[in-house]
Amino acid sequence: MTPGAKRVLEDLVADEDCDLAQEGLAVYCGTRRTNVRVLKELLELVAVSITFGSGNGLLKEKGPTYFGINDTGRALLRRPELEDELRRALYATPRRPFSIRNDRIILI
Repeated sequence: MTPGAKRVLEDLVADEDCDLAQEGLAVYCGTRRTNVRVLKELLELVAVSITFGSGNGLLKEKGPTYFGINDTGRALLRRPELEDELRRALYATPRRPFSIRNDRIILI
């Protein structure tokens, strides 16, 4: 995980009122600006989820989309080694369903 992505997760955990917000190419974590690459990385790792908004235009609404840290993001912060395991599970061929329990990948 890039340092920028880790910092965003840490900021989201540290302050429950902090959101990751995107409107167009502008992305903010609270009042600090970050970039779309960080948001894309966190979405690929399934570390954040949409909490409010248009879903990047999928619902044909205008305005910002807000993201919050989820259980996977918290697990990644607690156990950084989970990232490699998570990437292997996400990109496995054939892909098998899994869940994360006790910060470990469990195949279903």
